[in-house]
Amino acid sequence: MTLKIVDRPAQTVVGLQIRTKPMSPEIPALWPKFVARIDEIPNPAEPNVSYGVMKLDAGTLEYTAAVSVKAADRIPSGMVAATLPAGTYALFSYPLSGLGKGFAEIHNQIMPASNYQSVAAPFFERYDEKFDARNPQSAVEIWIPVRPKA
Repeated sequence: MTLKIVDRPAQTVVGLQIRTKPMSPEIPALWPKFVARIDEIPNPAEPNVSYGVMKLDAGTLEYTAAVSVKAADRIPSGMVAATLPAGTYALFSYPLSGLGKGFAEIHNQIMPASNYQSVAAPFFERYDEKFDARNPQSAVEIWIPVRPKA
């Protein structure tokens, strides 16, 4: 896996959020609940694209299944809005069935061997318009906020 560095603008997402542990079965269980409510979210910015936004805090994972929006002026009941900060990101792609292995490879091998380090900010999965949840080989993008090592 090669390291691809991308600068991206800030982005607002709206979706359903849970607090759990990394790799918890609660994460895949959240997606059908979210997909059933996607049409409630006004002002979508990217048709047929969704995000799995993650923020780690002392071993607890805040996970949000979301879509990007042009404006978060009306948030459906039970949902939250979050901002993915503008900045530099390392971009990776793994098959759906290999996400756990992919995150381990990124954090334990690729990033330590690179000229970049992770930044304490939300990271996310991006499921593009070609993604098929029924296909375990369907590609998922992983975006990790980074900065050059000192």
